[in-house]
Amino acid sequence: MPVPDHVVLAQPGAAERLPALRARHAEITWTVLPPAEPGWQLDPGLARRATVLFADLPPVAAHTMSALRWLQLGSHGYAQLAGTGLPAEVAVTNGSGVNGIPIAQWCVLMLLALARDLPGMLDAQRARRWDRSARFQTEVTGRRVGILGYGDVGREVARQMQALGLEVWVMARSGSAHERPRFEPRPAHPEPVLPERRFAFDEAEEFYRGVDVLIVALPIASGTVALVDRTALSWLRPGALLLNPARAGVVEERALVDALRSGRLGGAALDDHYRQPMPPDDPFFGLPGTIVTSHISGSTGSSFYEDRIWQLFGENLDRHLGGAPLLNRIRPDDLELDRP
Repeated sequence: MPVPDHVVLAQPGAAERLPALRARHAEITWTVLPPAEPGWQLDPGLARRATVLFADLPPVAAHTMSALRWLQLGSHGYAQLAGTGLPAEVAVTNGSGVNGIPIAQWCVLMLLALARDLPGMLDAQRARRWDRSARFQTEVTGRRVGILGYGDVGREVARQMQALGLEVWVMARSGSAHERPRFEPRPAHPEPVLPERRFAFDEAEEFYRGVDVLIVALPIASGTVALVDRTALSWLRPGALLLNPARAGVVEERALVDALRSGRLGGAALDDHYRQPMPPDDPFFGLPGTIVTSHISGSTGSSFYEDRIWQLFGENLDRHLGGAPLLNRIRPDDLELDRP
């Protein structure tokens, strides 16, 4: 007879959710710990017994978790697992589907704010100046948006951009994560829109040259660091906009600074940053045409986030116990567990 699971919860909201989980799965042994933070450690005995871990970060010495079979992350990204030595046989699932809606709404907000120069409107208001300049009256209808990456976030961005009347192009590798079982936060989720065109990474020049707005929706990994480099930015149309709600490091920092200072880019909205928290003298605070937000596009401080992430965990726990494929499982090769 199989040994019952021992589930360790080190995720915000665990104490409040535990009674309902216990009532539903009385056969499981549960341990609730404070939310995982960088450098957190797990008791050696517990590390050897735990079969399931729900935490944003693996503990120090994750390689000692010999009984672990499944790690559920609260985050969409998983770069925090690279080089940890987590046992390769552990199934890792991420929070894809939890943040897609708010991130896509952030993209819509930033696109409209940049396209119609909302900062300029607010400057005019503060100066008590009546200004009906043409730049405040533009439309985004008919522009072409290029989405780099087409997982949960990219798909939701595509839906909302098409609703605004933009043409959608996508550049993504084949075999994207959405081709495997994935979490859907809404019971009647509409069918995914199909982009007007889809490009492979070896077709990058044609992709970049054709878009008016570039939206970065890729996780950070060794293959995506500085993927949007000086050459890629030079291929964009003069005055193009860049929105990055993903990871700053996907875009080459020096190249981005130069493109904004020179006016080659018409503007940028950035949510993740090369230095966090951003110091007051960070150059991105003062770059022309640039909106910076404090890593809030995913709205993890929202009650929607907590409800969705625990809904995802519950659905995946049922799948784990029943032997069904887990939602949002990450390819082992993508985790780069042995990377130095």
